[in-house]
Amino acid sequence: MAEIAVTGVLHQNTITLDAPVPSLEGQRVRVLIALEDEDLTLAADERARSWNEWARGGQQGPLEDDAEPELP
Repeated sequence: MAEIAVTGVLHQNTITLDAPVPSLEGQRVRVLIALEDEDLTLAADERARSWNEWARGGQQGPLEDDAEPELP
């Protein structure tokens, strides 16, 4: 399948896409998170707070890549 690029809005661990995509239900996909507006940056203290909050969340997503995903 060809690669598809779609923009969207990130809400915690959910992404709301701006356009529909083909059905990929149950398939593994690669998601790249990048700011659409490169001029938008966070202040150093906000970046540190966000990073620490993310790190405290522990493991996220599949823990193994060889077999069926084992979600925490």
